[in-house]
Amino acid sequence: MKIASIDIGTNSTLLVIAEYDGNTLSPVHNSVEITRLGQGVGKTGKFHPEAVERTFETLEKYKQICDEQDVEKVLIGGTSAMRDAENGSDFIVRVREELHWKIQILSGDDEARLTFLATRHEFSELSGDLLVIDIGGGSTEFIAGNTNELQFMKSLDVGTVRFTEQFIENDPPSKDELAAAREIIQEHLRNELRELRITAESSMLIGVAGTVTTLLAVQKQMEEYHPEKIHRQPLTLEQINQLCEVFCSMPFAQRKELPGLQPKRADVIIMGTVILQEIMKFYNFTELLVNDRGVRYGLLYDWLEQTDR
Repeated sequence: MKIASIDIGTNSTLLVIAEYDGNTLSPVHNSVEITRLGQGVGKTGKFHPEAVERTFETLEKYKQICDEQDVEKVLIGGTSAMRDAENGSDFIVRVREELHWKIQILSGDDEARLTFLATRHEFSELSGDLLVIDIGGGSTEFIAGNTNELQFMKSLDVGTVRFTEQFIENDPPSKDELAAAREIIQEHLRNELRELRITAESSMLIGVAGTVTTLLAVQKQMEEYHPEKIHRQPLTLEQINQLCEVFCSMPFAQRKELPGLQPKRADVIIMGTVILQEIMKFYNFTELLVNDRGVRYGLLYDWLEQTDR
């Protein structure tokens, strides 16, 4: 059978279609659209009409793809922006009435659990402790455990879109703007992750979602994105620091021309990089593994586990 899942994030809307033969889940189609549903939500508390239309049009396109692929089951999760927006229920109702799809609003803990579930399946050969971080547009999820169990999860309101809108006015950002953002990120890490006892010496860091996959794509200067060349590959803090310097040395118009960087992500990639830098410095990690398969894969694995019971 073919099953699909859609992750409606603050910055992007992602689709995966996979074939399931009773044992193995094999992706046959992936789509990523930068829809920026969270545009302005941090300041107004509501979805912007243009953001709603962008996202709905993408869902219409995804529905056509699913119909053409004869998908039997579609799972949809809405994340940080949908949790925060006062008018989020209006969007959910519209999708249900016009597309006949049901959106499940995922809590921060839901996101963390699904991300870790996907990681456990995709990195099942790893032993020892894992720290998985999922840097999104509105929040960042921290999940710790091992391939046998999830031991800690926390969602912080630290995201690429949220912090870009909050801190950045200049193009490229000024040193003072970035320093202010770094200070607040460190404050969140100190105050909200006190219970997370993890060391770089005994743990593997795994990064999920658009920031880390984009950084590696830019590092590799990929003209066209190939998931198989990104998934499970290493990325060092030294490389990340160099990329941050490159991004900060040029304005948006020049930055969006960089190979490997989606033009619609060019405005928030600096803040995503800064968030990643601060997390790695906080826990003394010098390298991470990139996971191209996050929440949308977690939705698939979760549904299969529930169905098999």
